[in-house]
Amino acid sequence: MKVGIRIDRAAPEDAPDLARLAGQLGYPVNPGAVAEAIAGMAGRDDEAVIVARDSSLLDVEGRVIGWTSVAVVRHFYTPTVAEISGFVVDESCRKGGIGTLMMAEAERWAAAAGCPAIRLRANAIRLDAHRFYERLGFRRTKQQIVFVKEIGGKIS
Repeated sequence: MKVGIRIDRAAPEDAPDLARLAGQLGYPVNPGAVAEAIAGMAGRDDEAVIVARDSSLLDVEGRVIGWTSVAVVRHFYTPTVAEISGFVVDESCRKGGIGTLMMAEAERWAAAAGCPAIRLRANAIRLDAHRFYERLGFRRTKQQIVFVKEIGGKIS
């Protein structure tokens, strides 16, 4: 493992860092909502938020510099898989192997959950991310268009 980087599970107190990083992806989110969501995952074995902490800093826990969210997805018409629903490494820390460490942990988590495969979706404009996933052994299987219909409130 890279010196000073620790891979861990997210905790509610990580919410400010998780929200900041989500903003780098273009998904602004309230830290309070993040803390509530992370607390709601406690004790669940079908979803996790994996974080990379920079423990080379003076604080004991370490600042969160990356996260990935992964969950077991079960549909009656397809095999059960683990799906990465979000992935980000702080803009100032990219290309240093942190993403590879987090993805390896996501794969370990998925295998322990009994999933034979791990899947993810990437925005069409994130070409660097596409190359990163392909280097890790992911292969492209299809392209999609995402549709959203608001039915009870604004989701932006």
